[in-house]
Amino acid sequence: MKKFKFLLPVALLVLIACNSQEGEKEVNHENHQQSEMKDEQKDNKEEHEETAGKVQLDDGKKWKANAETITGISNMSSLVQNGIAGKMEASKLYDSLQVEFKTIFDKCTMTGESHNQLHNFLIPIKGQLEKLKAGSKDAETLKEIQEHLLTFKNYFE
Repeated sequence: MKKFKFLLPVALLVLIACNSQEGEKEVNHENHQQSEMKDEQKDNKEEHEETAGKVQLDDGKKWKANAETITGISNMSSLVQNGIAGKMEASKLYDSLQVEFKTIFDKCTMTGESHNQLHNFLIPIKGQLEKLKAGSKDAETLKEIQEHLLTFKNYFE
């Protein structure tokens, strides 16, 4: 009976210690998964920021774009038109365009060659936005952006 009184607390202590370590393993596993997800997101962003080539059709057909991309391009077109019409100051216009541009990248669900072609389309806009930010001939840069955005419908639906 004396051994039982001694073994019971020791057994409970071991049981509690083991459960505590399993809880730590779960937390570490969750942290590991979150870390992997962040690394994957970072890789995706780096992939999105690569240099692009010329946009091409899908054997003469337009690529299918996701709804968020179509909405983002439309929003950017409206913002540029407001900028050209003088309804929005350049710094605010740049910030709004940058938000839409980033949203298109963040919500990109396209895969494969259509994804690559979308990036070929978007990368020139990044350079044009940098010119706009620098303030070099805002009206001219806005017209360049507008002309480029208008070509979206030539390649995507």
